[in-house]
Amino acid sequence: MIDESNDESAGRPVPVWRRYLRLRGTDVRADVADELEFHIEMIAERLIEQGVAPDRARARAREEFGDFERARALCEGIGAEQARRHEWGELLDSLAKDVRFAFRSLRRAPGFAATIVITLALGIGASTAIFSIVRGVLLRPLPFADPDRLVRVWEVSPRGDDHNVVSMGNYVSWRERARSFSVIGAHSAAFGVTLVEAGEPTRVTTADLTPSVMQVLGARAALGRTFVPDDDRRDGQAVVLSHGLWVRRFGADPGIVGRRLTINDAPYTVLGVMPAAFEFPSAGVDIWRPVTVDHIDADERRSHNWYVVARLAPAATLDAASAEMRAIAGGLAREFPQYMKGFGTNVVSMADDAVASVRPLLLILLAGATLLLVVACANIANLLLARSVGRRREIAVRGALGASRARIARQLLTESVVTAFVGGLLGVAMAMLLTRALTMLAPGDIPRLSAVRVDGVVLVYALATTLASGLLFGLVPAVRMLRGGRRGGASLHLALRAGGDRGASGRQRGVRSILLVGELAVSLILLSGAGLLLRSAHRLASVDYGYRPAGLVAASLDLPRARYDGNDRHVAFYDQLIAGARELPHVIGVAGTTEEIGSSSSMTFSFAIEGRPSRNASGREDAQPLRVVAGDYFRVMGIRVRRGRAFAPTDRADAPPVVIVNESLSRLLWPDVDPVGSRVSFVGPSGPWLQVVGVVGDTRSNAADAAPVPAMYMPFAQKRWPWMTWMTLVMRTDATGNAGTLGGALRGLVRQVDARLPIQGVSTVPDLYRESVARRRFATVLTGVFAALALILGVVGMYGVMSYGVVQRRREFGIRLALGARASQVTGVVVREALALAGVALIVGLAASLGLTGVLSGLLYEVSPRDPVTLAAVSLVVAVVAVAAAWIPARRATYIDPATTIRDG
Repeated sequence: MIDESNDESAGRPVPVWRRYLRLRGTDVRADVADELEFHIEMIAERLIEQGVAPDRARARAREEFGDFERARALCEGIGAEQARRHEWGELLDSLAKDVRFAFRSLRRAPGFAATIVITLALGIGASTAIFSIVRGVLLRPLPFADPDRLVRVWEVSPRGDDHNVVSMGNYVSWRERARSFSVIGAHSAAFGVTLVEAGEPTRVTTADLTPSVMQVLGARAALGRTFVPDDDRRDGQAVVLSHGLWVRRFGADPGIVGRRLTINDAPYTVLGVMPAAFEFPSAGVDIWRPVTVDHIDADERRSHNWYVVARLAPAATLDAASAEMRAIAGGLAREFPQYMKGFGTNVVSMADDAVASVRPLLLILLAGATLLLVVACANIANLLLARSVGRRREIAVRGALGASRARIARQLLTESVVTAFVGGLLGVAMAMLLTRALTMLAPGDIPRLSAVRVDGVVLVYALATTLASGLLFGLVPAVRMLRGGRRGGASLHLALRAGGDRGASGRQRGVRSILLVGELAVSLILLSGAGLLLRSAHRLASVDYGYRPAGLVAASLDLPRARYDGNDRHVAFYDQLIAGARELPHVIGVAGTTEEIGSSSSMTFSFAIEGRPSRNASGREDAQPLRVVAGDYFRVMGIRVRRGRAFAPTDRADAPPVVIVNESLSRLLWPDVDPVGSRVSFVGPSGPWLQVVGVVGDTRSNAADAAPVPAMYMPFAQKRWPWMTWMTLVMRTDATGNAGTLGGALRGLVRQVDARLPIQGVSTVPDLYRESVARRRFATVLTGVFAALALILGVVGMYGVMSYGVVQRRREFGIRLALGARASQVTGVVVREALALAGVALIVGLAASLGLTGVLSGLLYEVSPRDPVTLAAVSLVVAVVAVAAAWIPARRATYIDPATTIRDG
C-alpha cells in the first residue's frame, strides 16, 4: 500500500493523516478506501489540468484506474494479513516479555513460589492420577472389535436378582430363537486347573467357552488362531494360551502352536496365543478351552452356571434386544414351568456391565481429588491476595506510566499461569508415580487395571486442569488488584502515597475470608467422607463372623478327573490329606469345605422337603447355598451347634445320608418348627431323602461385609456329584503357626500323596477377608489422604489469613495496648475472628456434607451417610485446628510495641 506523506505535483498533503484521527485500532477497510480514493482524485486532477470537465474527469479517472472493486478486495486482503501479522507479532512479543517477567518474579521470591508450586502439584498430581484410573477403567473402550455392539445377557431370578447366571438349556434356546444378535456365546467363570509341563505341576487359571465367544468379541490371535465353530466337535482337546502364560511359562517360544500340554491329566493341543491386551472374562486368565458338544445339554435348566455374551445384529438396538429376550423368556416359562416360572432376562451393555460395580468408587475418588485441587487453588488465591497488597505500589506506578488495566491484568494472569504450569509439570511427574503406585495398591477385582496409563488424553486433562487452575487462582487477585483503578486517579495517588505494605481494604480482607471459608468447608466435606469410611472400617473390624477366623490357614486343591474318577477316590484322597495335615507342626485341627472362603460365589441347589408342597412347579424350594464339608469342620472353624448334632466320623457313604442347616435357613423354611428330623431331597418330591440332623449358627463366610445367608451342609463322604472334586483345606493353628511356615510343609505333604498335584495359594483366613473388603479399604485410604492434605492446606490458609490480618491491624492493636487492653483481650479479638470464619465454614461444609455423603452409601457398612457422631467429630476437628492455626498469630499480636507502631504508623 502506498503511504506517501505529500504529493509534489499537487503540492498538498495526502489523506494518510486521517488514519491518525482514529481512536482505536487499525481499520483496514477505511485505510484501503482512503488510499484508492486518493489515487483516483490524483488522476482526476491531472485530467482537469488537461482541460477535461470535472464530472467527466472523475469518470475517466475510474476508467484509467481499472477494476476498482478487485483492487480494493486485493488491497484489503493484503492489509488484513499484514495487520494480523503485526498484531500477532506484538502479542507474542508482549507475551514473551510477560513470561520472562513472571519467571523473574518467581526467582525473586523462591519460598513463596515453592509454596505455590508444591501446593498446586499436590492437587494436579492427585486429580490426574485418579483421572488416569477413571479413564483406563471407565472411559477407555473395551479392547474388542466394535465394542459398542457387545452385550451381556443375564437371567432375572424369581427372587429379583437381575444378574443371575444362565442355565445351558436357556442359552441353547436363546441361541436358536433370538434374532437381535448376530452371534451369541456362553462361558464359565474363571477357575483353577493343573498344568503339567516338563514334569512340573503348576496351578493356572482357565475359562471354558463356546467357540462362538471369540466371534462375539471379534478376537484374533497374536500367534496361531483362536477357536472356530468346528472346535466344539474336535476329537482332540484344544486350548488357546494367554500372552502372559506364553511368556512366563514357555519363554515366548514361537513354536508353541501345535504343542501338546497336559491339563488336569488330560492332553490338549495349543491352537494359538492371544495378544497381551486380551483379558476375558477377567484379568489373570491363562488358558481358554472350548466347550465341546458333549458339555452342551439343551435340556439342562436346573443348574445356572454360565455367562452369556452376544453381539447385536446390525439393525438391532439394545432396547429391541431387551424386548425380544423378554418375550423369549415368557415363552420358555410357559414351555418349562417347572424350571422357568418367574425367570426373566436382562440385556445390558458389556462396557457398562463390566465397570458397574466400581464406577461409584472411582467417581467418588475423582470427586475427592478434584475437591483437593479446589482447596489448593483457593489456598493459592489467598496467598496471592496477601502478596498483592505489597505490589499495589508497583501496579500503581505501571498504571501511572500508561499501562492499561487489560495490560496489567494480562501480566498478572500470565504470572499465575506460568506458576501453574511449573506446578503442573511437577504434578504430572507426581501423577506418573501415583498412577503406578495406585494400580499396584488397588484391589485386584477392579477390572481393566492393565489399561491404566498416563497417555495423551490424560496429559491433555492435566494441561487443561493446569490452565484452569492458573486462571482460577490468578483471576481473583488480578480483579481485586485492578478494581481500584476504575475509580480514577485518586486510587493511584493513594496507592503511591501508601507504599507497598499497607492499606489492605476491608473488601479485600473479605475476599480472603470467603476463600478461607471455602477451603475449610471443602476440607470438612472430605473429612466427613473419610470419617464415615473410617467408622465403617471400624465396624467391619469388629464384625461377628459366627466363627473364629483368627488362627485359621486355608489352602485350595482340585483333583484331576482323569485320575480321580469317582467319589470314593475323592474321599480317600482328602481323608489321607487331612490325616497327614493334623501331624504338621503348629496344627491343632484340620477340616475341609467346598466353599471358597472370602468369595461372593457360592454353589446353590434346589431341594424338596418331605411332606410339604412347594410353591414352585418343580416341587422344590428355591435354590440355596450348599457347603460340602470334611473332617470335624464345625469344631475346627468354631461354628456353634444350636440344635441336634454335628457330623460324625460315621457319616460315611454307606450310612444314612444327612444334612445340617444354619439358623437363617431354619427361619426361612421351618419358621415354626424344629427342622431336626425333617427330610429333604435334591432330586424331587419322590426322594431319595436326606435327614436334617442339626442346626448350626450363621456365618459370614463369603465376605466380611456380606450378611449371613441361608445355607445347608453335607458330609463330603456322602456327596452325590462326581464332578465335585475341589476342596479348601482349613487348618486351625496355635499361636506360633502362620501361612508362611505351613505353606512349605503342606506342599511337601501333598507331594507325598500325589507329586503331580499343586495347591493354590496358602493364606490366612483373615487375609482372605481383607481381600473381600479391599475396595472399601482402598477408598478409605485415598479419601483419608485427600482429607488430610485438604485440612493441612486449610490450616495453612487460616494461619496465613490471620497472620496477614495481624500485620495489617498492628496499628489498631498497638493503640489498644497503649490504651490499656490486656494481652488476652487482643488475643481474643483474633481468635474470635478465626472462630467466626470456622463457624461459617462448618455451616456451609455440614450442609454440603449432608447432601453429598449419600454417594458413599455403597461403600459404608452399618454406618449412616449422615451419621451424627462422625459429622460432630469432624466439625470439632476443623474448629480445633482452625483455632490452633490462629493462635500463633493471635499471640504475636500481643508482642506489638505500641510506641513504635504508633510512631511508624
